[in-house]
Amino acid sequence: MHDLIKATLKDILPPALVRLLKPRSEPVDAWGTVKYGVSGLRLPEGKRFVYRPLVADREVCMQIFFRRDYATDNLRRSNEILDFYGACPDPIIVDAGANIGAAAVWFSLTYPKARILAIEPDSSNFELLERNAKPFPSIVPVNAAIAATRGTLYLDDPGVGAWGYRTREDPTERSYAVDALTLEDVMAKSSGTPFILKIDIEGAESDLFSRHSDVLNTFPLVIIELHDWMLPRESNSHNFLKWQVEMERDFVHFGENIFSISNTIRAA
Repeated sequence: MHDLIKATLKDILPPALVRLLKPRSEPVDAWGTVKYGVSGLRLPEGKRFVYRPLVADREVCMQIFFRRDYATDNLRRSNEILDFYGACPDPIIVDAGANIGAAAVWFSLTYPKARILAIEPDSSNFELLERNAKPFPSIVPVNAAIAATRGTLYLDDPGVGAWGYRTREDPTERSYAVDALTLEDVMAKSSGTPFILKIDIEGAESDLFSRHSDVLNTFPLVIIELHDWMLPRESNSHNFLKWQVEMERDFVHFGENIFSISNTIRAA
C-alpha cells in the first residue's frame, strides 16, 4: 500500500517535490563535501576522519560535522566574531574535551589560520585524536585533563562509554591517573591571541570555573556544554553561571551548548 501511494504521488506531484519523497542516504554538511565512507568521513582535499564503530563516535561526527554544533551562523553577533577572527593574525582555539578530534578538525577547516590546542585525557580517545590531527598541522593534541589547578586527576568511566569519561580527585578500582593542566598551562603551549574556548568536559566545568582566571575572559567566545542534566542535585553549573554574570557576557543557548560572548570584543 505504501509503494502504491508513492507511485500515485509521483504521477500528480511536480518533480521537485517527488525528490523530497526519496530517503536521503547522506546528510549535507557545511562544506557539502563531507561524506560517510567505509572507514570514516571523507573530508575536503582528500582528507579522512577516522572513528570507531561505536554509536557514540558516529553521533559525535553527526553533531559536529553535519549539525554544526559549534557554528556561529545563528548568532546575532556572528559578524562581530568573524571580524575579530579576520583581524587577528594569530587566533588560538582551545578544545577542552577534544574526544577523538572531531571538533578540532571542524575548527581547523572553518578557521584555517587558527592554532587549535586539543586537550583530551583518555588514552584511547587521544590515540584517535592524534591520528585525525595528523593532516592538520594547526592542531596540537595534548594528552591531559583541563582543571582549575595543575596536578594529577583520575579518569573514571561511569558506564556511558567513550564520550562520557569523567575526572575525579580520588582513584577508584576502574580509574587511572591523568595529568591535569590549567588553562594557563595550555595557553603556554602556543603563542597567539585567545579566540574560542570550547568546553565539553562531562561535569568538570564546575572545577574549572571554581578558581578566578583572568585568561578565561580573554576569549571572545566560550562554547560550553553544561551537565546539570547528567549530575542532578549537584548545582554543577553554579561556578560557570557565577563567572558568566560577573564578567557581564552575553548568554546564548543553542542545542546542547551555551555560547558565552564577551561584550568587550575589540579588533585584534
